[in-house]
Amino acid sequence: MTKIYIAQDEFNSDEEYILFENIQKVSKLYIGPSEYDDYDNETRQFLYDFICKQALFPVYLTFEPYNDLTEEIKNTFQKECIPYSLRCESTKKKSFPVFNAIINDAHTLKLILDETFWIASSNQFYAFSFSDHIRYKLAIKKGIFGGEKPYMLPCFNMKDTTTIIKLWHDGQGFHLYTNDPRYSTIEMLTNHLPNGTIIENKV
Repeated sequence: MTKIYIAQDEFNSDEEYILFENIQKVSKLYIGPSEYDDYDNETRQFLYDFICKQALFPVYLTFEPYNDLTEEIKNTFQKECIPYSLRCESTKKKSFPVFNAIINDAHTLKLILDETFWIASSNQFYAFSFSDHIRYKLAIKKGIFGGEKPYMLPCFNMKDTTTIIKLWHDGQGFHLYTNDPRYSTIEMLTNHLPNGTIIENKV
């Protein structure tokens, strides 16, 4: 049985390093393992169970690996016949690769998590979505030292009903951004958790 912590967070688009278009109402929830030991593996397993429980394949994974990993990831995806695209995004001072993979079944989901989840644990952008409406946009945000600077950020179109699952720091749980009423509150979300999930805290 998986023990998790779940909380409804305030959504403030100015503080997010992820962008949304056509926002009507977006709910933001955090789900993570309730115990610190082995939290990244616990998150990976729960993420797998949660996505499979929704039975909404295909799902889409967008992530930003380190530059020197692109060939290795390409080879893995090609060997396993996983549909993907690879592009480069950039600002004046930085460029980085972006993979978008199409996951059509539970087997492919497990393989991709086994091969790439450590990238999320390294604090690189790593997010699943239930629709393929993503592009990158230039945005001005405050940096860690308070000054404003340009960032090329993932931008999800929320015109249609969709959900984004963005991994949190060090792979310790994830944030769920959604305009789907099924997941809009903790009470609604609990109806769609994997069987045997134990919620130890509700905030």
